[in-house]
Amino acid sequence: MNNNQLIKRIFHTEIKKYINLIFICLFFMIISAVTTAASAWLLDPAIKEIFLNQNKTMLYMIPLAIIIVFVLKGLSTFAVRIVTIKIGMKVVENIQILMAKRILTSDISYIVGKHSGKFISNFINDTQVLFNVISGIVISSIKEILTLIALIMLMFYHDWQLSILALVIIPIAAFFSRKFGKKMGKKANLSFEATENLSKFLSEIIKGSWLVKIYQREKDEQVKISNFIEDRFKKMRKVEQVRLGTGPTMEMITAFAIASVVFFAGYRSMQGAITMAQFVSFLAALMLAYQPVRALAGINVGIQEGVSAAKRIYDLIDQKDQISDDVNLPELKLSTGEIVFKDVSFTYPDGTKVIDKININIAGNSKTAIIGTSGSGKTTILNLIPRFYNLKEGSILIDNQEINKIRLSSLRKNISIVSQDTVLFDDTIKNNIAYANVHATDDEIKNAAKFAEIDDFINSLKNCYDTIVGENGVKLSGGQKQRISIARAILKNSPIILLDEATSSLDSEAEEKIRYALDNLTKNKTTLIISHKFSSIINCDKIYILNKGKVIDEGTHSELVKNSTVYKNLYDKQTLN
Repeated sequence: MNNNQLIKRIFHTEIKKYINLIFICLFFMIISAVTTAASAWLLDPAIKEIFLNQNKTMLYMIPLAIIIVFVLKGLSTFAVRIVTIKIGMKVVENIQILMAKRILTSDISYIVGKHSGKFISNFINDTQVLFNVISGIVISSIKEILTLIALIMLMFYHDWQLSILALVIIPIAAFFSRKFGKKMGKKANLSFEATENLSKFLSEIIKGSWLVKIYQREKDEQVKISNFIEDRFKKMRKVEQVRLGTGPTMEMITAFAIASVVFFAGYRSMQGAITMAQFVSFLAALMLAYQPVRALAGINVGIQEGVSAAKRIYDLIDQKDQISDDVNLPELKLSTGEIVFKDVSFTYPDGTKVIDKININIAGNSKTAIIGTSGSGKTTILNLIPRFYNLKEGSILIDNQEINKIRLSSLRKNISIVSQDTVLFDDTIKNNIAYANVHATDDEIKNAAKFAEIDDFINSLKNCYDTIVGENGVKLSGGQKQRISIARAILKNSPIILLDEATSSLDSEAEEKIRYALDNLTKNKTTLIISHKFSSIINCDKIYILNKGKVIDEGTHSELVKNSTVYKNLYDKQTLN
């Protein structure tokens, strides 16, 4: 999408819907333009009637007219600014909603492929630039054009020959505007990238603050963040240098234009072609016209900056998903909840192949475990079931229904996940548990917490279930966070349960406390367990051993201890330790 197409898109999809406000704005713009020209025109009768003709009536009328003109000009300028800000805010509000929706509905592969700092930069910095351009440049430029037209008409009214000479400034200004605009687009992109890099680094530092302190890397990180900040402001200064570079250029062009007009006007005055009053009024109009000409010369510079921001914004909005909730597909119909992997292979977007033609049968209403060394593909298998990633090779069936051929919402509705990477929002404990079911009653939330063996701890807190847990549960221990996550899954009460190292953050005593809760959670449900703890999988109906993306053995615990050397070695290492 080129710049013109992008500008047209923003106008047709966002700005055009506020056409009523634009017409109101246009009305006040016309008043502002007319009153600006009137303020220059009044100098002509003021000199003639007051200073030359000594007209006493005009001595009162003209000052009164000047007051009225300037009041109208001030009020109309205020109205234009208020309306343009409202339009700009509405446009940015709509765009941010689109961006938020895009982030929330994007494929997991797209989200994890980008740094959170980039999304934050797009969401805040880029939209702020776009707002400044829409409210401060694009719409306001119409006011400047109308003002310029009114002043040029006044100039031609006084002397068309002087007007033509004065208008030479406009094509020259347009030439330099285009030149500065191209340069601004390049500098703005570099500035946006520097801001994005700083956002990424700040996000990392905040998340890893404990790590920084324990390894005493504060000074090193201070140097790094100083470099990022310095680089950002260096790039921002270059943007401002380009923006402000139009000023001296326009001053020089205007100086030559005014000097030429004064010289030619003086010559014509000597010939009696123009009076002093006419010249003063003409010169005032020319001086007033300088401001809109200068503003219009900077429009292309500002627009290029806005276009650079808009491109980054629409790159996010236009991102195409591989996985979507197709309403035309049938709903998932569950009977036993049997899950079958048939010749499934999976390769990540970066080219890393993690699963190679695996065949797994997870019987309905049973517990199945997958074990293997780190990087063997265990978690990937789990993530493929709710279609966090798009399966292209092989097929996964639930009760003989291919998951790629059923509605995504109906698939995920029937699945709960408890992961080792527990996610909690900076909200109350109650709301974090109720995230699985926003319509749950207080009793249902408390019962879920009791099953997860976390109710006693919650009640010991000052604010009980209304306690704020902090960013990602920073105020809680790992075990407490995981038990809240388990309570959340219990509350959802889905027929398929996926446990990814669900007890990894718990010590033996804590694990024992919630063992019966997990048993209740998974009772009569299809359960897939990923765990390195044999205490979590020893009673499973079937265990698969994974190595380098392939199933190398399967069976019950007792069968594998007898028949699988790999399994026995892993089991012996853990039990002996």
